[in-house]
Amino acid sequence: MDLTHPDLAHPDIAHPDIAHPDIAHLDIARVRAGALDPARIVTFIDEVLEFDARENAASGLGPDFDPLPSRVRQEFLTATEYTTREFWVGRLGGEIVARGIAHLSLHDNVDQAEIWLAVDPRLRRCGLGTALLERMEADLAADGRTQLRSFNEIAVAACASERRSPHLAAASGAGSLPAALPAVEFLSRRGFALQQVERCSRAETAVATQIDIGRLAAAYAVVTWTGATPEEHLDGMADLHQRMSTDAPGAAELMEEETWDADRVRQLDAERIGAGETMHTALALCGREAVGFTEVSEPTDRTEAGWQGATLVAAEHRGHRLGAHLKIANHRALAQRSAVRRVYTWNAVENSWMLAINGLAGFVTHAWTGLWTKRLA
Repeated sequence: MDLTHPDLAHPDIAHPDIAHPDIAHLDIARVRAGALDPARIVTFIDEVLEFDARENAASGLGPDFDPLPSRVRQEFLTATEYTTREFWVGRLGGEIVARGIAHLSLHDNVDQAEIWLAVDPRLRRCGLGTALLERMEADLAADGRTQLRSFNEIAVAACASERRSPHLAAASGAGSLPAALPAVEFLSRRGFALQQVERCSRAETAVATQIDIGRLAAAYAVVTWTGATPEEHLDGMADLHQRMSTDAPGAAELMEEETWDADRVRQLDAERIGAGETMHTALALCGREAVGFTEVSEPTDRTEAGWQGATLVAAEHRGHRLGAHLKIANHRALAQRSAVRRVYTWNAVENSWMLAINGLAGFVTHAWTGLWTKRLA
C-alpha cells in the first residue's frame, strides 16, 4: 500500500460523482481469481491498469514500478493448485477509487493472507482505505484467514524529508519508518504492527561485467539458465525453495515451513510463464548438491527492468561469498542474453550479510519497505 503523498489528498477532481466522496455510496465488489465475467474481462482489467498506473505515478517510485499488463491479467484470470488471489474493487460513481489484493497459499500457511491495498491519489484521507480494509478483513476472517501481512513502499526522497521527525521502530529490532507518513500512520492506527523494514535496491546489469570479487572457491560451481528449470535441477531447486521458508531472516516468525517438490517447481515455472515473465536463474553446486540460487524475472511488458526473485545460500555453505558470485553471474548473463538493464531487489535491513553481498554486486538504495502484521480476532 502506498499512501505517501498528503499533498495529493484533496486536489480538484474533474469527475463530479467523486469530487466529494460519500463513503456510504462506496460499492465494494469481491472478485476471485478465475471468476471474472468473460464478457467484461478486457474492460475491467483496463480499468484496473489505469487505476494502478495513477496510484504508482503518485508514489515517487518511478515508471519501472508501473503495472505490468500481462501480470495483472494473469493474477485475475489464473489460480493454481498451490496459490490463488482475491480482489476487492471499490467504486464511486462507477469509477474505481480503491482496490485491494490478497495473495493466498492453499497448501501451507492457510490461516495467512498477504494483502495490499491502495486508494486513488486524488481521494486519500477521505475514509475509503478504512472502508476497504474493514471489508477485506471481514471477508478474510470469515474464510479463516486470521494472520495478515501487508507491505508499504516508500520512496527514498519521502523518507529523507522526514529524517528528523519521530520514527516507528520495527519489531525485528532493526530499522524504522517516519511515523507521520500517511501509509505508516494508516496501518499503525488500524492495528498493524511494523514487523520488519526492507531496503529496496537497484543495480545496473552492465556494472557486473566490471566487478571482480576474486575466484569462486574450488569446491563450488555456478550454472545459469533462462526459462524453466532444467530437469536435472528440479529436485535441488525444490529443496532450496523449501528452505526459503525457514532459512531467510525472520521467516520462521512469519510462516510455517512450506513443502516443495519437483512438481511444485514445475507449477511455479508455468505460472511465471503465464504471467509473461522470463526467469533468469543462477545455481550454486557443491558437487551435485544444490547449495544456493538467485533468480531475476524479466517481464515481457517492460524488458529493461528486472525484478529479483529469491536468493538463498544454504546455511552450511555460507561464508564463501556464494551469494555475491551468484548475483554477479546472473547479472552478467542478463547483460549478455537479455534486454534487462536494471534489477530491483528487497532485503531486510537486519540481513547485513545480504546487504553486503548486494553492495559487492553494485546495488544502491531505491526505496524503503515496511512489512506489517496483524492478527484478526
